[in-house]
Amino acid sequence: MSTIIGVDVSKDSIDTAFEKDTKKFIQGKFDNCSEGFCLFYDSLPQGDRITVMEATGPYYLKLAYFLHEKGEKIAVVNPLKIRRFAQMRFERVKTDKADARIIASYGKSEELKLWEPLEEHIVDIRQICSVMERMVKDRTAWKNKQEALKNDPKHSLMAMREIEEMIAYITKKLDDLDNKLDEIIKDHFDDQNKIIRSIPGIGPKTSIMLLALTNGFSRFETYKEFISYVGLSPRIYDSGTVKGKAHICKLGMSRARHLLYMAARAASKYNTACKLLYERLLEKGKAKKLALIAVANKLVKQAFALTSKSELYAKDFAI
Repeated sequence: MSTIIGVDVSKDSIDTAFEKDTKKFIQGKFDNCSEGFCLFYDSLPQGDRITVMEATGPYYLKLAYFLHEKGEKIAVVNPLKIRRFAQMRFERVKTDKADARIIASYGKSEELKLWEPLEEHIVDIRQICSVMERMVKDRTAWKNKQEALKNDPKHSLMAMREIEEMIAYITKKLDDLDNKLDEIIKDHFDDQNKIIRSIPGIGPKTSIMLLALTNGFSRFETYKEFISYVGLSPRIYDSGTVKGKAHICKLGMSRARHLLYMAARAASKYNTACKLLYERLLEKGKAKKLALIAVANKLVKQAFALTSKSELYAKDFAI
């Protein structure tokens, strides 16, 4: 049986814990740097082992890559799962040491999926998209400033020229990054991209997001796993006399949900199966937002089904 090592990662340090005997933990604390990683690695128990950590922003990645290069088994878990696990155990103490013990206990009681580093082209796609999103926001801010100056009868011509140059610069950079994304997609996911772009409602941004998050539809076995990952799974609170509204479980990333929601708005008009689903739900009295979430789920299902068959979308496609 594998020894489970729980690791609580923060910006400056890592707290570790593993069970030596029943409910007796060996704990440690190391710097979140190369020297600290080496000391942690030297302290690991002998035999088969799995290191479990939370997906805490960028802080866990350095340790995860270090351990992977050493040939260690790693599991990276959604922090919300750890939090729910602690609540179920009525844990009252909230410290880094206690969190490391909770993570170790979670890893011992739950089935773990081993972590693998993302391929370089997937990292490129994700980080380029992130940079582009920030640049689009910056360009919008500059355009708003430009509009404000235009409405000022005594605005500075020099200030206006600087703003125009900044907008032009950002636009040029966005075009360059768009071309780079096109090259990466063509090199690695050309066939899959053509398939999902053939689905009415899915545009270039949604297509890139789907390809990046699913690694060309190879990362998830079913579309339901992906839906759960991005946080589009419906959740209904309805117990006894308490009747609640349905809403989505926001366990995933907001950008992916936003793109799928916008794609669903187009699909509800131009995608035959999605349009029928949308209209049927509205006839049953469902809220428009809930109906669009259902359409977003349908789009993901279509994308998974068509890529698995290597087929383009057809008008009478029923899924």
